[in-house]
Amino acid sequence: MDLLIAEELLLLAHTPKGKPLVNLELLDWTLSAGVLADLMLRGRIQLRDGRIDVTAPAPAPTGDAELDPTLDRLSMREQAPLFEDWWPAMYTPERRARLLARLAERGAITRETRTYLKLFKEEVYPEVDPAPRAALHRRVLAALEAGGEPDPRTLALVSLAHAAGLIAKALPRADRRRAAEVAGRDRLGGLVAAAFKQAAGESVGRMVAKGGLAD
Repeated sequence: MDLLIAEELLLLAHTPKGKPLVNLELLDWTLSAGVLADLMLRGRIQLRDGRIDVTAPAPAPTGDAELDPTLDRLSMREQAPLFEDWWPAMYTPERRARLLARLAERGAITRETRTYLKLFKEEVYPEVDPAPRAALHRRVLAALEAGGEPDPRTLALVSLAHAAGLIAKALPRADRRRAAEVAGRDRLGGLVAAAFKQAAGESVGRMVAKGGLAD
């Protein structure tokens, strides 16, 4: 089953029972970066001097409904936008919903509504076909073995998963030092990781300023 990097990130980010392993807002940010990663791997865009640049004046569409809207918007820009400006503007929880629906349509997961405490409802997406997740786990673990050399697609996936803190949670047997080393080779993942780190620092700073943390 051929999946987008964002779809692979979704599989990594949920347990087989459909429970998320990371904060959903963090996941939504990471999925947006996954769209950029796929466009880069398909040769439609590139990172240059901190900007997201299309590789041709009118790049051919990818044919994917999740990727092409972003490509179209980038193509209409007179100047290549800075990553730090464009990526935040891509944020939307709706992307996660669309991608989960795609995975369900392809038979990898299913959608269920569960009630707890007889009052609250939540949607979960338990696994139906274990093969895609199992293949994904094998691929990532192989890339993180000593001497392993990940292909560009797996490199991008590992880098974004590492930035979101997914490697340790989804693959506890994985070598974290090796994951950090592999992730460091990918420019996009590095920008995402730096942004997450900065956001975390600012959040702690706000808590300290408000007296939210004990001395």
